[in-house]
Amino acid sequence: MHILLPPSEGKTAPSDGPTLDLTRLSFPELTQARRKVLSKLIEVSGSDDAGRILKVGKRILPEVAAQREILDMPCAPACEVYTGVLYQAARLRADDRVIIFSGLFGITTAADLIPTYRLSMNVTLPGIGSLRQFWRHELAKAGRNEAHSSNESNESNTIAQVDGAESPQPTVDMRSGAYQVTAPQGQWWSMSVVDSHGNVITHAAKHYRGLLTRALLDAEHSAHSERSDSWSKEACNALCNAGRTPECIDVEQVARSLGRIEATHDGRRHCITLLPESA
Repeated sequence: MHILLPPSEGKTAPSDGPTLDLTRLSFPELTQARRKVLSKLIEVSGSDDAGRILKVGKRILPEVAAQREILDMPCAPACEVYTGVLYQAARLRADDRVIIFSGLFGITTAADLIPTYRLSMNVTLPGIGSLRQFWRHELAKAGRNEAHSSNESNESNTIAQVDGAESPQPTVDMRSGAYQVTAPQGQWWSMSVVDSHGNVITHAAKHYRGLLTRALLDAEHSAHSERSDSWSKEACNALCNAGRTPECIDVEQVARSLGRIEATHDGRRHCITLLPESA
């Protein structure tokens, strides 16, 4: 199962830890693109137009100015740095298998060591342009290269799957609109949340997407653990290394644990509309 997440505006700056090393992040195919965005972010953060370019208010400007020293900032796992509403509900651990989209890094895992930063995907950086377009292009390019290498070596192609390649595992897309820079292919699920009157809830939806993320991850861990009792350790590890789970998780059934749902199906796209128990 592939769970796609946005980052969060709310972040907790690590008090200590190693400094940023782009070469040690997951998906090394993106290192050069990350270096280009990082360099431009440092430059913009020291400019008089930083607030306008990065689309932040005056209250955030001290954080923006601090980004001039981002290479000296301590880092922590992404699951600890991102602390917004979705992440509080998801209670991510470093070993959780999620893909987090980012205006600065493109995509990372929960375990990747990153600093706190301010750079939304809806920003247009001088010399780079729209980050949405930039990362759409870079992820597509990296996915094609990875898919070609994987075909030759029989390895899995994670970026290719994120960028829309066919996958035997379902994709659950929890991203907000700004971070939907790639289009899932194969079987994929999205989620909306409504109140008792049928009105779409936006901010609270982050909370329930986080809860569903945690519930899906727990179901995946349980399925893997149950299979591990009867499968060899080597067989289970081989599946995990290939980006697959020993059992296919019933996304719709897991979502029912959060409240009443309606599921609509349009070919390979499946949409869950949740009416929370508390609504």
